[in-house]
Amino acid sequence: MNDSASFSTPNKRKPTRSRLNVRDLVFYTIAGALGLDTLGAAASYGGQALFWILLVGLTFFIPYQLLMAELGSTFPRAGGVYEWGKMSAGRFYAAIAAMLYWIANPLWIGGTMFVTIITSIKVLWFGRTDYLFGGNKTADVWITIAIAAVFIWSIMGSALLPISLSKRISTTGAAAKLLLIGLFVVLALIFFSAGHANGVHMSVHDLLPSSSLGIIVSGIIPVMIFKWQGFEVQVNVGDEVDDPQRTVPRSMFLTGGLAFLAYVIPIVVTIFALNKAQITGSSGLLEAIANVTIILPGPVAMLLRWLLVPLLIVALGASGSTWMVSANRAYAVAAKDHVAPQSLARFNPRTNTPNTAIIVSGIIATCAMVLAVLINNFGAGTLQSLFTLVLGFTVSVNTMAYLFIFPNLLFLRYKQPEAVRPYRVPGGMPGAWIVSILAMFYTIIVSYFLLFPTDDAIKSAGVSRLTYESTQLIALGAIILLTIIFYLWGRAERRQQETFAFTPEKQALETPASPEENA
Repeated sequence: MNDSASFSTPNKRKPTRSRLNVRDLVFYTIAGALGLDTLGAAASYGGQALFWILLVGLTFFIPYQLLMAELGSTFPRAGGVYEWGKMSAGRFYAAIAAMLYWIANPLWIGGTMFVTIITSIKVLWFGRTDYLFGGNKTADVWITIAIAAVFIWSIMGSALLPISLSKRISTTGAAAKLLLIGLFVVLALIFFSAGHANGVHMSVHDLLPSSSLGIIVSGIIPVMIFKWQGFEVQVNVGDEVDDPQRTVPRSMFLTGGLAFLAYVIPIVVTIFALNKAQITGSSGLLEAIANVTIILPGPVAMLLRWLLVPLLIVALGASGSTWMVSANRAYAVAAKDHVAPQSLARFNPRTNTPNTAIIVSGIIATCAMVLAVLINNFGAGTLQSLFTLVLGFTVSVNTMAYLFIFPNLLFLRYKQPEAVRPYRVPGGMPGAWIVSILAMFYTIIVSYFLLFPTDDAIKSAGVSRLTYESTQLIALGAIILLTIIFYLWGRAERRQQETFAFTPEKQALETPASPEENA
């Protein structure tokens, strides 16, 4: 098989009424890319968070959007992140991109996402982050694992649904996210106007960069980059999109504008709604919501706090489900192309979902969750240290996938200049180089300093360097080893199939009998 060959969908299907239009893609991408679980982490850096999210938004997010709009509209295929890499630099290069992109998602769901859910329950229902389920640490560990396991496998179950249903889940999740943000903003404005914002708050001077270089490169920029990632989730379901050459660029830019506002507004309100002592990484937004509910009558505030938890679960669950649909389709396409075991390429003919890949993702997410909880428990950690530990690894793995995705714009500009490009990055080849360099600059910085953070970042994380770096490097080494094993496994299966295709027995089965033999 030629490495440059591509296929657009795992199994041939006729277009159906469930194909994704512009509105579907906007909600689909908002559900996947608008991350509520890191809003608190961004706001925890104080007033300077606004400066950094605006800077990174202008110099990373906009180039990223332009880059993805061209790739997604020019090569709209199932498993886009794999297909682009294969066309650019061959199967092994694409296999690395697909593996990192795929495995980062169960690690995220089994990491910062479940920690956010546990934190929301403890903060909004029980009033503090150090609350222990069951009254003691042992019971707390087991109950935490049980809640997280139900959450994880609910996400996997929704990802197994056909696109006609999963897009409705994404729409519901996107609406829940926007509702949470809108509700918080309205309550916060009333909170301010009623004079309840007591304590030492951020000033205009606090909006300027104030952290050390170590905190900036190892803490602030990685969180901001992670917040802007994920707007290509729609390109991995390119075979489900109606007129992708036009739909993808339009939906991507609409989503980008909406996401920009949805990120900036709650961060601004969180920074100024809480005093400096109240903002923490894993619960900043939740603490802000909990604080501003004091403007409501007691019973109403209590009811709202109880309702906010399931609303947050729906919002985060839909986000996880959207990523599971996108990333698992990408890796199933890679497996179908023999860079991973063929079992991972199995699609359900009725739902057109990669069942095996999704189930394996669920197992990985569950193992990551249990391991994170146990490591944190035996290390006498807190929810904040647990959040820091899993956030660092999730961001680093997810960001490293883009080291093999962003260069594809330039590779394919040079390798396939004749391809019809409904949308082009403005400025010709210089424009393509500029957006690629900007996107890669941030990606390289984040990838390096999350694996080898500065002393300031380690100190602020609340964990030892040995604990932090060993968990990051051992897990990354395991992922690289798994990529190689899967690649060799897939290649062996491919050779076995090719060998069987040319055996005398196979040829005898496929060669029709002569008239004399039939006689």
